[in-house]
Amino acid sequence: MGFGTACGRACGWLPGRVRRAAGQSGRGWARVEGRAGWGVSRPWPLAVRFVAEESTGSFLARWAAANGRTLGDLLEDLGEGGQPPADPGSAEVYLSRPALAWLAAMTGRAVPVLQRALPGLRGPLLLPGEDARWHCPWTPAAGVLVRACPCCAGARGAADAWVLARDPWRVCLRHRRWTDSARTRDPGWYDLRAVPEAVAAWRGLERVERRFGPTGVALVADAFAVAGWWWRRVPQARVWADRERRVGAGPGAVRTAALVMAPEAYAVARLLLRHERARGLTDHGGAGAELLAAAWVSAGPLGLSAAVAQQPVAEWLARHHRTLPPVPGERVPGRGGRTHRSAPVHAAAHERDDPRACLDDRTCLPWCWGDLRTRV
Repeated sequence: MGFGTACGRACGWLPGRVRRAAGQSGRGWARVEGRAGWGVSRPWPLAVRFVAEESTGSFLARWAAANGRTLGDLLEDLGEGGQPPADPGSAEVYLSRPALAWLAAMTGRAVPVLQRALPGLRGPLLLPGEDARWHCPWTPAAGVLVRACPCCAGARGAADAWVLARDPWRVCLRHRRWTDSARTRDPGWYDLRAVPEAVAAWRGLERVERRFGPTGVALVADAFAVAGWWWRRVPQARVWADRERRVGAGPGAVRTAALVMAPEAYAVARLLLRHERARGLTDHGGAGAELLAAAWVSAGPLGLSAAVAQQPVAEWLARHHRTLPPVPGERVPGRGGRTHRSAPVHAAAHERDDPRACLDDRTCLPWCWGDLRTRV
């Protein structure tokens, strides 16, 4: 250990890396927020624009490339870590607070600005400790790495970008593009303009979630579980095969199953919502029979018999039979900061839902329709 390094550590300072991007030599010394850390003394010369909800790894990789560097070089400047990810779509990058402070200094952007733009840098996801370090786990601590809409990314000057999404897919209703977590580039996305009924369904599903908050998400999760149960029975039903053909997806592919069955999931979500809102107004048994009959009508184009079509709905009714007492004055978040009256779902089955979980984990139904290795 050199004399300068030893004295620096003793005084709470650490040497920065060589600022290779600017062709400078020697070491710079810096102190960030009164803590020791790694970094360069001045920002890198070229900046890149943020993509909405972009992963930290994706942003860092694009920024490093713009400055003629690699992601590994950049991470070395931010602190200690393990093996950098092979590509920004393979792993998310998490930073400690001192490393985040160095990143702010290097980008010339304030820490709050970085945290608003990059969800992986927000408080609960920062690495603990006072050392400047980074970590790339195999799976993100929250969310799923999904390819960004190519139109949204292109508008921000990015040829390719990855975002953190709740589910292993993402729908851009503005540009009508479907992207997912697949690492393939052929295709990296699907054009939804050929399936307007799916676009309308996704708009409807988003309205349910926005209007009823977490309980709306629970209804959407259950609706996809019901529709997914049907899909596992008849993955090549004519109506779904037609949508697959129009978007250019493979027949019966699990990758695009949620895309092609979105209209059926939305229809089921509306039925479940109507049933839940009718609680206390009609006989529960009568309402259940009405729901079962309506579910068969919704599944009619799939060619399923009444007994098969109604089976997942009957399971849902059994799990939603026991309810929790409504909270007096309870209101749920809505669009534009407004709130709405008490949510329609008070089923005990959703009492311990994790609001950060994906739809597969939010459903109360006991199967995972998207995992072909499991029985449904």
